Amino acid sequence: MNKVARQRLDPEKRIELILDATLGLVGTSHFSVVTMRDIALACNVNVALLYHYFSSKDELIRAVLARALGQITDDYERRREEHRADFLADIGAWFATHRMMAPTMMSRMVKLMSDQAAQPVKDPELDALVQGFYRFERELVVSTLETGMADGRYRPVGAPKLARFIGLHLDGIFHAAESRGEVRVAEDIEELRDLLVEQLRP
Repeated sequence: MNKVARQRLDPEKRIELILDATLGLVGTSHFSVVTMRDIALACNVNVALLYHYFSSKDELIRAVLARALGQITDDYERRREEHRADFLADIGAWFATHRMMAPTMMSRMVKLMSDQAAQPVKDPELDALVQGFYRFERELVVSTLETGMADGRYRPVGAPKLARFIGLHLDGIFHAAESRGEVRVAEDIEELRDLLVEQLRP
């Protein structure tokens, strides 16, 4: 990874630089092998400055994931109004967020969450962030499905079961892109969308 040119930045901008660089590193290597020195080199700062902002690597990784999850949910909220007339409503907005953010963040974030889940001893705070994200996803999908069925827009389905199917397949799309070397996340999300529309039409 190319070093970032040393700049005099205000603390907020410096933290953003550190978080971006860290996400880039843990998006290509397991977070357990990424060191604070690796991150400092990627940011072109000394390790002492890194510790000035974050007391430990664990704290930094939590901040990286919390920021990424926040950016994803913020993007989704911005898209919701655009998808009011969409047959899939809020689910359509959620798919759009995944599709648009895949190249810059989503794939790296999914890898980080997967690495965290595979740890024999999990960081409780990191695990809570991950579980909170999936709970948010499940609730928005279930709510959309139940509203659509109540309005007669969707045929009757088991909302919790279908919500799990959607979440698993969204994750699977990102894992498949990495394991198969196929860069077709946007296309696979569109195909998942098409399949869902077929299943929901009365």
